[in-house]
Amino acid sequence: MDCSSRHFCDTGTTLLLLSPLAYESFTIRTGGVQDTKTGFLKVTTSKFVNLKRLFFGIGETTFEFTANAQAWPRDLNSFIGGDPNSVYLVAANLGVPTRLDGIGFINRQAFLERFYSLFDTANRRVGLANANFTFAMTN
Repeated sequence: MDCSSRHFCDTGTTLLLLSPLAYESFTIRTGGVQDTKTGFLKVTTSKFVNLKRLFFGIGETTFEFTANAQAWPRDLNSFIGGDPNSVYLVAANLGVPTRLDGIGFINRQAFLERFYSLFDTANRRVGLANANFTFAMTN
């Protein structure tokens, strides 16, 4: 993957940041509702069970996020001020109106937890590959 001036490789955030249109679509598709206590999208457990996979196109490759990759780790809900039995999604609004500026999303920590990554700064490249936890059923 080329990380030249036309492409940005940014994983320096905890949340998955989506462009406003993608975030709106994600919210509708998941049935997520903004939780006023945490600021996260919250879904019922029945909606979480039916959560569809999320796909990201980076360069010529498509990467898959399972439902659990899209959820905040439930055993860490107390760290965000959430209810221990609730399901919070980790997507947030990037605030950039379109992809015209080259940014459609910024992947987060869970992306790095689920994919091998190799940063070749000398050649301005990033290598990404599936890892043992890419399709893990836990988060």
